[in-house]
Amino acid sequence: MGRRYLPILLLAAVLGGCSTPGAFFGATDGPPFQAAAPSDGEHALVYLYRPRSDWADQELEAPGVFLDNALIGSLPSNGHLALEFEAASYQLELRRPLFGSYWTLFADGPLDFTLITSFALDASAGRLYYLRYDELDPPPKNSGQPGNGPLQLVEQSLGSREIGATRQVQPSQRVAASGEVVRPQQGFWRGVGRALDKIGI
Repeated sequence: MGRRYLPILLLAAVLGGCSTPGAFFGATDGPPFQAAAPSDGEHALVYLYRPRSDWADQELEAPGVFLDNALIGSLPSNGHLALEFEAASYQLELRRPLFGSYWTLFADGPLDFTLITSFALDASAGRLYYLRYDELDPPPKNSGQPGNGPLQLVEQSLGSREIGATRQVQPSQRVAASGEVVRPQQGFWRGVGRALDKIGI
């Protein structure tokens, strides 16, 4: 009898590995928020945060954060991400997983049913941005800030006040203008290559 359920259990394990468990399985327990500044004048600092709510606390799977169609993290209830962007335009999307996967094969098509919201951010060097994700209680429409549904660019006064209660979901990431997330090791070797005046190191 146990062998009949083995394929189902294996499928559930594989699909469950594609997404991040939601707050239903435990509160976000990363470090508390600490304000930072862009590491240099050539980058913008973007805080993407999600206030805690009872509804968000009941999620089985946290929404995934996509940058130019690449998964860069997840945003559970009461969590925040810190991202450093080179000055450029970026397409940020939040997608709700379904059976452990984001089904991005159907992205931008009529069957794209995991997309929650999409937002174009024009990042300027040296600027600080607060992006607030909240499906139940979006900020007032008269704030004058751009946004798309539950993902809104908010004033620094509101963002800095609300983000203080959240927890860090993952370490800060640096993103190149191409949309590629720069790993620390990669940045080191690129620096070595520039110092040696070589390409491809």
